[in-house]
Amino acid sequence: MIRTQISLDANEYAAAKTEARALGISVAEFVRRAVREALPPRGGGPWMKFAGFVETGNSRSSQAVDEIVYGQKD
Repeated sequence: MIRTQISLDANEYAAAKTEARALGISVAEFVRRAVREALPPRGGGPWMKFAGFVETGNSRSSQAVDEIVYGQKD
């Protein structure tokens, strides 16, 4: 593990400390988890952060995903 130093203002630190205490973890572990959550998933590629953002307007889109992705069948 690599040790690093960050600066938080008093309100950020108090909020992080309160949340960490509620979760039963240290502030350091709380910050590690927050960083992990902010990073894109491993191995998924940068485009994965956009998964689920596109809407087709078709309420049956999950049932017709091939047509949506590849177009209408001939």
